[in-house]
Amino acid sequence: MNDKSDSTSNARDFIADARGVKPESFEQLYLGSPIWEIARPQAAVKIALHRNIFRSPVVDLGCGTGENARFLAQNGLQVLAVDSVARAIELARQSTPATDLIRFEHANVLNLRGLIPDGWAGSILDSGLFHVFSDQDRAIYASELARIAQPAATLILICFNEHETRPGPRRVTQSELRASLRDSWDAQSIEPTRYEISTDEKGAQAWMAVFKRKNL
Repeated sequence: MNDKSDSTSNARDFIADARGVKPESFEQLYLGSPIWEIARPQAAVKIALHRNIFRSPVVDLGCGTGENARFLAQNGLQVLAVDSVARAIELARQSTPATDLIRFEHANVLNLRGLIPDGWAGSILDSGLFHVFSDQDRAIYASELARIAQPAATLILICFNEHETRPGPRRVTQSELRASLRDSWDAQSIEPTRYEISTDEKGAQAWMAVFKRKNL
């Protein structure tokens, strides 16, 4: 009896570690409504747009049902939005009026060859994706970011930080962000923000990081 209770508690309180979050977890979550689907763009994305950080074309990685992508397109940016969950892309397409400014694609975000050419993206948005990767996948991800980015492209990355205590994805420090991306990206700014979720109006404690592609 006690063993079962402890197991349930551990599952409920689990925070992902260096092994990351299993990809199949997201397929299951999209059978319902994941807490990061808030029916509006993330406030941090609005801030980045207001600061003129985005530059077309934008690649939105881990786009979910597309609120951030639609917001950017509504503000005149060309957006290619990608997610590895087929159901998320299906819902995004259903919710998006026909426009030449936005396209949703189901693809493995760690291997975008055949979908995104080398040096194509003027900006890359990662809103809640980096913090689900394992250590091994972080390296693959960083390499793919560098491949698709234009010279001097910007990367806008929003992830849970080490001060967040609720269950969920990995907690990320500023030094981890810098170390994971240092080969091809210079950190321009890393500041506290809130990653908005449907179950808490205050959101989760997070970083909003802006990186610039190095001219190598």
